[in-house]
Amino acid sequence: MIERRLELLWDQLQGKKPHLPHFLSGVHLDGIRGFRNLRVTFDDLVSVIAGGNATGKSTVLFAAACAYRVPGAGVRDYVPSALFPDYRPKHEGCSDTRAEVTMDFYYQTSDGPLEMRWRRAKQGKWSRSFFRRANAKQPERQMYLRTLSNISNPAEVRGVLSMSRLSTPPESIPLTASQIEFAQQMLPFRYAEVLKLSSGSKNLLFATQEGGAKYSELHMAAGERALLRLAQEIAQIEDALVLIDEVEAGLHPWVQQLLMLQLQQLALRNGLQIIVTTHSPVILDSVPRRGRIFLDRDETSGQVIVREPYRDIIQNALYGRAMEALNLLCEDEAAEGIIEGVLDVIIPKNRIKRESVRIGRDTGAQSFPMHAETLRKFGQARKTAFILDGDQRDSGIEDKIQNAARRTVPVLFLPGTGAPEEWVWGKLQHISEEEVSSQLGIHKGELAEIMNRLDAIYAAAVDKPAAIAKSKFRSLSDSLRREAPDVCRVIARLEAARRASDIQPLVEQLSNHLAQWRE
Repeated sequence: MIERRLELLWDQLQGKKPHLPHFLSGVHLDGIRGFRNLRVTFDDLVSVIAGGNATGKSTVLFAAACAYRVPGAGVRDYVPSALFPDYRPKHEGCSDTRAEVTMDFYYQTSDGPLEMRWRRAKQGKWSRSFFRRANAKQPERQMYLRTLSNISNPAEVRGVLSMSRLSTPPESIPLTASQIEFAQQMLPFRYAEVLKLSSGSKNLLFATQEGGAKYSELHMAAGERALLRLAQEIAQIEDALVLIDEVEAGLHPWVQQLLMLQLQQLALRNGLQIIVTTHSPVILDSVPRRGRIFLDRDETSGQVIVREPYRDIIQNALYGRAMEALNLLCEDEAAEGIIEGVLDVIIPKNRIKRESVRIGRDTGAQSFPMHAETLRKFGQARKTAFILDGDQRDSGIEDKIQNAARRTVPVLFLPGTGAPEEWVWGKLQHISEEEVSSQLGIHKGELAEIMNRLDAIYAAAVDKPAAIAKSKFRSLSDSLRREAPDVCRVIARLEAARRASDIQPLVEQLSNHLAQWRE
């Protein structure tokens, strides 16, 4: 399975990261294209920058291209003045407004951490500084920056076609085996040869398939051309920063996944750091959560901000997944276990398929208003319910969620007035002998003994009540040789079947919301 291969790669890449001679760990942008105090952190060898249109993905990518002095490049290449030029005509009229700009870069190097700043004064001149670090220089590294677009500009096409009218034939350079192999891992046919025809600054790829077909890239499919171009340019570079804008352009979703697999293998093999931008959920799923960077514009301030890596429900809303399901967003795995137990009771009763309900978690209640705003913005609020822990009843977070969603989402509460683990603990103290034996596989006396011992151990603990409850409950689950969410699910399922249980308000509210969603 390709997913398993990706997961194995993620661990290997994280292990290789500390051994790279250079790693760009973050950028801070202020003033460029209206950005204010935007800090973007790169935690993995392969990072994906995602977000809606006009959220600054390409700006961050081009800023990263200013991080290094590139061996062999011209003095005007890979500098802010070239990547962020101003339109300043000599005559009066339309011109870009110049403002003070700072771009800060943070590096991990074999000699320790390093910081560098590019600064532009209002007069338009760019300068570098190293925060008073004596004898510091901009680090050197190979760089690759491009977009995977087609030849579509008429002038570009005419320029390439002019190569065919030269009296001297263009230089012909065969792609290497490793370059062709990179592309063939993702394409449905085999090449006998691929050539790069060059004349001055113009070049054109020409392919010969094993079946005999011969054609230039003017007749290639968009995806084929993109992959061959990419293979030609990065398959053999080492210790480089690779930056690709809209990496999924022209590629089928399956090929997108294969491309991300190949890029991560290349990063591991050749010591590359790769940063790409995307609108594709397939690309996002192909890197670990720590490698996902989500940019968004705050509706109040209009400023670009970095969102926390969303769980599936929020990510799906942003990036085009089919959302024919009711989405339930809760705080943590204990809450998810309780919700699963309730669903175990109400889904069969309502004759609904289990896959029609999705649960997202690990965001924290304080992030819920931000998520509600995002879901409303992308038209998914009416398919979502927020479920808060019992200790959030009087916190004011419910009103913040409703205001952010403009009263379009229901906000429900788990039973109890504390952390979910506290509620489950209380129910375990009154569970019947038969239920203990059948559901947890031990005798009630043994369960009581374990719980009394843990009560005594944690009685003197100094921490917030919720933190103590969570630690004590994890210890109980370990003693029962069960996962904590599984114990929560068992108890919630038993309680949801009792007519007099304090979980019934949640059961009724979820049942009603599920019925409304179906209609």
